[in-house]
Amino acid sequence: MVPFCLAKNIPVNGVLLQKKAREVGESLGLETFKASNGWLEKFRTRHNISFKQICGEEKSVNPNEVTDWFGKLKSLLKGYDDRDIFNADETDLFYRVLPEKTLCLEGEKCSGGKISKERLTLLLCCNMLEDFEIPVVIGKAKKPRCFKNIDVRKLSVSWKSNKKAWIITEIMSDWLVELDKKNEKTKEKNHSVHGAMLLPILMI
Repeated sequence: MVPFCLAKNIPVNGVLLQKKAREVGESLGLETFKASNGWLEKFRTRHNISFKQICGEEKSVNPNEVTDWFGKLKSLLKGYDDRDIFNADETDLFYRVLPEKTLCLEGEKCSGGKISKERLTLLLCCNMLEDFEIPVVIGKAKKPRCFKNIDVRKLSVSWKSNKKAWIITEIMSDWLVELDKKNEKTKEKNHSVHGAMLLPILMI
C-alpha cells in the first residue's frame, strides 16, 4: 500500500494505514484483529517504514516535458561560451519560522503558535563556469532599521525592496540590464570576439 500511494503522490499516515489493515483483517475473517498503535509501530519497524515530512515539488514535474526541454536547451545554447550561459532561480528565506518538531516528554501535549510568514526573497545566479553573481535580496523596507548607519551599496548583496518582498518585473528587468552591461564590459576587457551575445537567463 505504502509504495503504491507514494508512486501516486498520495501521503500516507498511521491512521490511514491502520484503517486499511482493519479492512484486510475483516476480509480474512480476523475478528479479533484491531490494528492497534502497538501493531502499527511493530509493522513500521518490521518493514523499515519511517514517518517523514513531505518537501519539494518534484512529483509535479512531467518527465516527458523535461526530456523535451533538454532537447531544446542544446539548440538554444549552441554557439555560446560557458561563461555566457547562466542559470538563475529565486528562493524564500523565512527567517523567523520556528522548527516544526520538538522534543517533549511522553504523553505531553505539544502545540505551537501562528507560523511567521516574515520572509526575504533571494535571487541566486551563476554561469556554467560556477562564477556566482552577487545575490539579490529583496525585503519590504527600502532601508530597514537594522541598516542604520550602513551604506546598502557596500553590502555583499544587492538589496532591493517592495511592499511584499517579491521579485517584481521592475527589479528583474533592472537586474538583467545590469548583468548584461557587466558581461559586455568583461568581454571588452578580455578582447572577446565581436558580436558575442549574452544568453537570456534561464529560469528553471
